[in-house]
Amino acid sequence: MMQANEDRVATLLQHGLEFYGTGDVARAFLLWNEVLELDPGNEEAIDYMRDADRRSKPRGDSGDGAVSIVEDARRLVHSESEEAALELLTSMGLRGSLEADAMVELLRARLFRHYQSEVGDLDRIPRVAREGGDLQSRNLPPSAGFLLSMVDGVTPLSDLMCVSGLDRFEALRSVHRMREAGILEWD
Repeated sequence: MMQANEDRVATLLQHGLEFYGTGDVARAFLLWNEVLELDPGNEEAIDYMRDADRRSKPRGDSGDGAVSIVEDARRLVHSESEEAALELLTSMGLRGSLEADAMVELLRARLFRHYQSEVGDLDRIPRVAREGGDLQSRNLPPSAGFLLSMVDGVTPLSDLMCVSGLDRFEALRSVHRMREAGILEWD
């Protein structure tokens, strides 16, 4: 990371702590999220977000459906089902709920690191697996299908992810899932 980015990250982390210390958790999460945009997987920002999420109490009355969904997602995270927690939160469309938005960003950061460690070097060149079977019978999301259509056995994963138009998380997630499903392979 360039020095200017490192300085910006340090400033954002510090300002986030200051907002958190004064009780403005929403602003703190926004700044820490900005850190993750500049430096995906930044351990310090993830730790701050995790701590703040753990200490914050759900807002709203007991009849608020968003609160119970966030609580269900927390239970999934504690049982080490982060994928399921992310699916629950994103499928329910809880935009605007501070707790849900913060948890989605935290899960994306955690899962990004996991996918990156599983996939490994992004300079690898993927190819469609011979044992991939009939790809038309697979129920791939449109974004994964589009990414798969660009696999030519010559272009590295990093380039495919860049030109796909997907954000880095979604592109890496698709690559990871297709590899696990036996659709993609590399040496």
